[in-house]
Amino acid sequence: MTEWDDPEPEDSPDQATLAADLLGFTPASTPGREALAGGVQLGIVIVLLFVILPDRFSTETQWLILAGAVVYCATRVVSGIPKWRRHAERLRSAGNATGSLFGNGG
Repeated sequence: MTEWDDPEPEDSPDQATLAADLLGFTPASTPGREALAGGVQLGIVIVLLFVILPDRFSTETQWLILAGAVVYCATRVVSGIPKWRRHAERLRSAGNATGSLFGNGG
């Protein structure tokens, strides 16, 4: 066999990495990636506030910072819903999706 039978993978430069999803201010490309990014971000805040630096802030301040992080993540999700719906509509019109926002077939 002198050559590969598999087609070469297509590079997609517009796909973001998890690092870009974590550091960006805009929502991730899919709801699942946004949930992962939000979970990791909240986990980092929780570990920093309550495990690594528990004595740096008062308890009220810790909870306010955590609440701010939750509001930030919720804002990213809410702002991403129209983007994800448009993407689902494009896929549905192309005929290669079930039409569900979260891919559960309904």
